Amino acid sequence: MKRRHRKDTSIIAIALNSSWEFSAVLATIILIITLLAPSIITNQYLKPLLHAIAPLGFIVSSLFYLIVLIRFLKSKPKSPNQFLNNTKEPSLVSGTNGGSANYKTTPNKPSDLYVAEIKPNVWSLKLIQDLEWKRFEELCVAYYNEKGIRAVMTDLGADGGIDIKLYQDGTGKPTSITQCKAWASKVGVKQIREFLGVMTHEKISKGFYMTSNSFTDDAKDTAKVNNITLISGEMLLMMIGRLSKASQDKLISLATEGDYKTPSCASCGVKMIKRAGSSKEFWGCVNFPKCRQKLNLRTVDA
Repeated sequence: MKRRHRKDTSIIAIALNSSWEFSAVLATIILIITLLAPSIITNQYLKPLLHAIAPLGFIVSSLFYLIVLIRFLKSKPKSPNQFLNNTKEPSLVSGTNGGSANYKTTPNKPSDLYVAEIKPNVWSLKLIQDLEWKRFEELCVAYYNEKGIRAVMTDLGADGGIDIKLYQDGTGKPTSITQCKAWASKVGVKQIREFLGVMTHEKISKGFYMTSNSFTDDAKDTAKVNNITLISGEMLLMMIGRLSKASQDKLISLATEGDYKTPSCASCGVKMIKRAGSSKEFWGCVNFPKCRQKLNLRTVDA
């Protein structure tokens, strides 16, 4: 028969296996008793004894404070870098609320912990309005391609007011052009007039202006008389809804792949990060100061 070992129930053992708060309270009680007892006790026999054992009280109190330090250091959580080094990125798992759970890093800080985000698997106006500008353009291009229309996105950088060129004949020249705005505010008449100027310069008679939001009444009036088709977020949602189920699934997979909300740098194509300005926050390129591109944070019109 194996010999049973008796469990150590001494106060030191209990302190070493308890939280640091337990030792802190105990050490403080001992220290207070050591300091105050000699002045409170008036008995002529106990008073000299208390003075004599006072150094022992200070030693015991110091011992428990040392245990406090040891237990506190052991209870400190791992740093984010340690967490990331020991954590494998999980695969997709079944989610709730009509979506699937996908794990990604927060774009603002490369060292941030992995956080779970429920991604939608059905189209909605909110999803369209959540898309950052580059992903919105990619969605528009993909929509045209699903409709059998050859659509080519312009390169990064200054696009001259053209985001997408559409080719619908065999000449090899664009038959119409498209401008895309993933805005939280309405597109106004100023933007439509600027687009009309681009159409005139490019000698293109047909244009499409697509936004994740909507248009002002003046913008609608100007577009109507200048052969510009306006496609709002609600209209785009309806157009996608008319596609086959397979096409809708293909588009939503493209739209929600990876980080689809953080804006991309118009020059570098990489995800931007939030930076603090003198008066407000803004999106800045991670390659600053080499790249000084920045965007204002989205604000919804009242």
